[in-house]
Amino acid sequence: MTRTVFMAVIAAALLVISGTAEAQMRGHGGPVRSVAVSPDGKSILSGSFDTSVIRWSVATGFAEQVLRFHSSAVNAVVFLSDTRMATAGADARIAIWTVGRPQPDTVLTGHGAPIVALAVSPDRATLASASWDGSVRLWPLDGSGKSRALEGHSQNVNGVAFTPDGRSVVSVGYDLTLRIWPLSGGAPDVVTL
Repeated sequence: MTRTVFMAVIAAALLVISGTAEAQMRGHGGPVRSVAVSPDGKSILSGSFDTSVIRWSVATGFAEQVLRFHSSAVNAVVFLSDTRMATAGADARIAIWTVGRPQPDTVLTGHGAPIVALAVSPDRATLASASWDGSVRLWPLDGSGKSRALEGHSQNVNGVAFTPDGRSVVSVGYDLTLRIWPLSGGAPDVVTL
């Protein structure tokens, strides 16, 4: 995502949240790859090819926190709640953060290639990650267990989302398939794109 496109995304987010676009946020040293808005609409998170994540104040338009952990591009960011965030990148790691803390609370490992997308379940109990290792992983956010791998794509997985009812995860990949994985188990429904 170019800086111009990123600024347009931020302006659009501010317009939706506040009714007017009032800020032009600057701070990354490279192209921005991902953006997320907090559930309360007060913060924006951006991840960049410069390996950093910035948490922005919607009210002021200024950076409130710069997070540095990943060793390569930050491809995905998501708010888990108003005060917790997850970031993931080309280093195949997921960092779980608490607002205001300089280091991650937890680091999740298990993917064997870059992670390119994150999604949080509607009940905010599970994080899903999509990776170029061809898998989706489900991570319990209460720390109660290991990740569960959803495997079936024959190539890179580029996107992941939970259904609104939280009963399934949807993934898409380079293999031109969309897969709907029931969280209760069983084979996914596969749609060829």
